[in-house]
Amino acid sequence: MQTNAAGDDFRVVCLGGSAGGLQGYMDILRGLPADTGMAFVIAPHRALENAHLLPQLLSTVTKMPVLEVQQGMRLEPNRVFVMPPRMDLTTAGNEFHLRTTSRPPGWPKTINIFLSSLAETAGHRAVAVILSGLDGDGSAALKAIKAAGGLTFAQSDAAYDSMPRTAVETGHVDYLLPAVEIAKALLALAHKPLRNGNAPAVGGQK
Repeated sequence: MQTNAAGDDFRVVCLGGSAGGLQGYMDILRGLPADTGMAFVIAPHRALENAHLLPQLLSTVTKMPVLEVQQGMRLEPNRVFVMPPRMDLTTAGNEFHLRTTSRPPGWPKTINIFLSSLAETAGHRAVAVILSGLDGDGSAALKAIKAAGGLTFAQSDAAYDSMPRTAVETGHVDYLLPAVEIAKALLALAHKPLRNGNAPAVGGQK
């Protein structure tokens, strides 16, 4: 498969989810070949006792290497990077940075933190996918993703629709699709030239 990634110029797709998100991650990764030319970052809310399971589970549905992010690790295409538990993840260029998650009252904001960073550092290369989950983590960063020229998706068949519904209500979601259709849209996107402003680059519906 021919893609448009060259050097550090590749799309970065963040799959953010919480409760019920595992099925979405697996449905999307299962529908993608190992050579899309894009990097995938899984940004979940994970309980510490289950922290070791997610990379193992994702490895069963994709031929891409699945790596838990470590400080200073570089983003590379055709890999799946998993945010470690109890850590906030940001990027500087194509390098990951980790810090221990602060514990303010309320729901985690780890997806917002990563997507805000991705909008700043990846710009039009950023793709945000909001999957099943409770509350609304991720939604606050979608405006920044769109302002940077990136592309946004939300899951229409989520087991827990609070996160994708909140995302759609911001008015900054390009495509509302079932998880398996998001995979098809990402595959179509892999064939499109990387330019400043991704949308409308794939089929789908709002």
